[in-house]
Amino acid sequence: MMHHFYSWHWSNSSPVVSFLVMVLLWVAYFIPSVVAFLRTHRSKVAILTLNILLGWSGIGWIVALVWAMAYPGHD
Repeated sequence: MMHHFYSWHWSNSSPVVSFLVMVLLWVAYFIPSVVAFLRTHRSKVAILTLNILLGWSGIGWIVALVWAMAYPGHD
């Protein structure tokens, strides 16, 4: 009988946990856009665009968040 020294697993956690983690990461990713829309920022669409296109870089996410937190201006 041959024994394997290791067992190959992608994940031993529930798919529900994986789904919830993925949802949490997406919510965190869009925090700058949510902040901009909640504050009715004058540039909310531009912030959303920046968040979608460059948020993955980290720097784009920080810039979008700072911009969303800045004075929203008047429409």
